Amino acid sequence: MKSNIRVLKSALPLFLEGTNGKAALLQHGFNGYPTEMYGLAHRLHDEGYTVSVPRLPGHATNAADFKKTNWKIWYQHVRNEYLNLQSRFESVSMVGVSMGGLMAILIAAEFQPEKIILLAPAMSIKPRIMYYTPILKFFIPKLKRKRKIDPNIDEDRLYMEEEYWSYHFTRSIANFLKILKLAKRRLEDVTCPYYIMLSEKDSTVLLEAGDIIEKGIGSPPSGKLILKNSPHVFFEGPENDFVLDKVTEWMKESI
Repeated sequence: MKSNIRVLKSALPLFLEGTNGKAALLQHGFNGYPTEMYGLAHRLHDEGYTVSVPRLPGHATNAADFKKTNWKIWYQHVRNEYLNLQSRFESVSMVGVSMGGLMAILIAAEFQPEKIILLAPAMSIKPRIMYYTPILKFFIPKLKRKRKIDPNIDEDRLYMEEEYWSYHFTRSIANFLKILKLAKRRLEDVTCPYYIMLSEKDSTVLLEAGDIIEKGIGSPPSGKLILKNSPHVFFEGPENDFVLDKVTEWMKESI
């Protein structure tokens, strides 16, 4: 039987060739998709950057495909994309959202990017039940999530709600936790400049995530900002324009 798997058209990876000789790798997070970072991609491209926004394997396809992937597959995909950019550009920076921020830490621990910008880096998360998924995965494949679905959302976002966001897939979350633990262990190996942005209204990442990173990382912070009114994905909230301006400012800042 042939597979009916497909990638949402609105979630395709994005690559924009720039003019200033510098590159930016923008990485979405767990259960996310590239669309979340399109706005930032175009803003940085307007500033001359070559921008790559990969789609993690198993994301924005369907739940069955998602559950076939794991943390090694996700990270290797990001690592390969970084290596591709590194082969062409002397300056490569990385911006990561949530789990994408953890991957930026892993990239910085192994290589030497120009800088990393961590948006809601998922170093400390809620709900706390997610920390029990390494055990729960053997007994409970998924947990129903309580979510209010906007009746006016577009067809692709409704599909993402139904396939990804309405459940906690325990085995997949356990894989996410492996990335979290590995990133925490590798913090001391990060020596490049880094920036952190968190939000008081983030329902997924706790503010203490910033403290954990600052205490463990091997380089001093170049910038830190706490937003007041943004959801977990800052680009989908009321402070989006400010976030775009600030990240662009950080990207252009000389260290």
